[in-house]
Order: sequence, then C-alpha cells, then structure tokens
Amino acid sequence: MSNVALLFPGQGSQIVGMGKDFWNQFDVAKLLFEEASDAISFDLKKLCFEGNMNDLTLTMNAQPALLTVSVIAFRVYMQEIGMTPVYMAGHSLGEYSALVCADVLSFRDAVQLVRQRGIIMHNADPYQQGTMCAISNIGVGTLQEICEEVSTNERPVSIACINANQQFVISGHRQSLEEVIRRTESKDTKHSYLQVSGPYHSLMMQDAAEQFKIELHQYRYSDAAYPIISNVTAEPYQSDRPVVDYLNNQMTWPVRWLESMHYLIEQGVDEVIELGSKQVLVSLMNKITKNIVPYSLGQPSDLTILANSQARQDKLLTIRKQKLSQLMITAFTSRNYSQDLAIYNKTVELLFPKLQMMKEQLDNNRHELSEKDIHDSIELCHCILRAKQSPMNEKAMMNTI
Repeated sequence: MSNVALLFPGQGSQIVGMGKDFWNQFDVAKLLFEEASDAISFDLKKLCFEGNMNDLTLTMNAQPALLTVSVIAFRVYMQEIGMTPVYMAGHSLGEYSALVCADVLSFRDAVQLVRQRGIIMHNADPYQQGTMCAISNIGVGTLQEICEEVSTNERPVSIACINANQQFVISGHRQSLEEVIRRTESKDTKHSYLQVSGPYHSLMMQDAAEQFKIELHQYRYSDAAYPIISNVTAEPYQSDRPVVDYLNNQMTWPVRWLESMHYLIEQGVDEVIELGSKQVLVSLMNKITKNIVPYSLGQPSDLTILANSQARQDKLLTIRKQKLSQLMITAFTSRNYSQDLAIYNKTVELLFPKLQMMKEQLDNNRHELSEKDIHDSIELCHCILRAKQSPMNEKAMMNTI
C-alpha cells in the first residue's frame, strides 16, 4: 500500500485557462466555480478562462483562483481515485487549499479569506516597491549573509522560500533585491523574477500581517481530517496551537518547503500528487529526492496515469528497490557503536553473507525480488544495525521502505 501525500501549489502557478478542462468534464468544477464567484461577488471562472495574465497575477485575484482550482482537483481526485492521503502540504497560499481539503476551513470561507488576504497584501505595497525573485546555485548561508548585508529597515530583503537544495526565493524591496542579485551573479547563480505582485513572506508584509490577524479571527476552524504540514514549522499542525497562529506567521516567515518535503521522506511517503495547474511542486520534488514518485493532477487527462495501478505499482517497486539498496549499503558500511564485540561479531558474521547474497540479487536486474525478499532484506538490515547499536537517524531509514 502506497503512502500518498497531496501537495497544493501557491502563487506563481497561475495560468490562463486553468480549471477549464475540469469545468468541461466534471459537475463538481462547475459547482465550485459558481460557489467561489458567489462568495466574492466576482466572476472567477471568466478570469481563469478568459482573463489576461496581468489580471490573473494580481494577488487578490490569483489567490482565490488558485485555491478554487486546487480544491476542484482534490474533489475530482477523491471522486475518481479516492486513495486517502497520509499528509497534505501547501506551498504558501497552497496551505489554505490544504486546510479546505482537510475540512479545517469551509470552501466558501476560504475563498473569501484569501481574497481578503490578497487585498491586504496588495495594499501593503500599493506602489509595488517590492518583488520576489527565484535564485539558484548558491548556498543558503551565503545567500543569507548577502541579504543581511544589503537589507535596511527602509528597504528590507530576505529569504522568503527555501524550496530545494540551492534553490530559493528572495523577497523584499526592489532596490535591495536587485543589489542581492548583482552581488550573487559573480557566483554563477541563476535568477528569475516571479509572477507575483508583492514582496510576500518578508518584513514588508508586517503591517499586512497585523491587519490580516484581525481577519483570521472572523472565521471558524475545525479539526483537520488529515495531517497538514505547516510552512512555518515544516511539521504537522499541532492541535494545541491555533490555526490563526500558523497562518498569521506565514505572512512574514519563510516557506520551509525543503524541510517539509524531507519530513514526508522521513515518514515513509512514497508518492506525492500536486493538485494544481503547472507542476511547480513536481519539479521541486524531482530536485529534492529520487525516493518519492511525483505526479500532477492539473487536468482530467492526468487521471489516466493515476488510475493505472499497475504502472504506479511498477514505479513504486523501483523506488523501494532503490531505498533498499541504500539501506543495505548503510548496514554494510555504518560504524559499529556496540561495546560488546563478542555479540556483535557473532551476529554480523552470520548475517553479512545473507545480506550480501540479497544485495547481489537486488543488483541483478534479471532477478525479480518478491515482497518476501524485500521484507527479509529489511529485517536483515534491521538486525545488523541493531547489533551495531546505530543511531536512530540510521534506523529511521527503514521506515521509509
């Protein structure tokens, strides 16, 4: 059985025409577009299907549009596929989509809330002095130092998103941000300005966060049907911490996406499905790890591969073999922490030859390992690591297979 996590994209994923194929084929899409338009007294369907990119990129428009399309994709997924997710995670705005799909917020409330969020965020930078830029091929420490050197109280700039290894988004005052780019260009970095209309997840949103906190308190929040990974903690929401706290901090704190995805890896997630229009999060997952199979559900045709259980099972088996190979190498090469060499030698001398044989079979593409073979190999690794008294972080690898 696969452990599936559902991912929800944020701003920058919008495209003209998004959601139209769902609307053409599924009644739930028609109902949700109608409900969203009614909730904010605005023809959201027309904006998504016929609007221009400039209008769609305005944050007060992009936020309800992206949320609506993601929720439609989720409802279609549950209707057509129905595999229960073990986790949900949303990138920035996408966290609101996750909250709706986990029944924390009603859809209507969420559409109204993110529309208001967008208005507040836009008003925080009415002259568009701020912006955001993706930057890659640089270490987080180096980038942080440069941001701190350039940033001032009047013109702040900081890391807004930690998306993947050496792939970040910086956010803040346009002049300071451009200076950061100038200083990093000599380090062979790559950069690309985002299709957003403000400096989100930066100190320039501090006043907006204070206003938005008042707005957040106007809504009702229920217990989550599925665990949701928070952008600000990179861990699941805790029941003793108010939802308002998480969402308010998210306005100014960086999105810890890389850590969030590593959390999913550690919890044994096998597959992720991005519910949105552009495959931005699928692309990031491919950069973060090869131990999770990413899929996208941005249009009805994507259901074909998701419904093809044999193709999915074949991919999962390949991933499990890769993970098992890594675990075997760890069992062979990891340091021995045991103080009782007699017991260690007695255990390992018996198990190493068996594990060596299983490793050879695994590496032989002509030999198909059965589920029992995989299970037995994991148990062998477990016994060896236990005999070595390996630290918990090495033992935790076994939970991911």
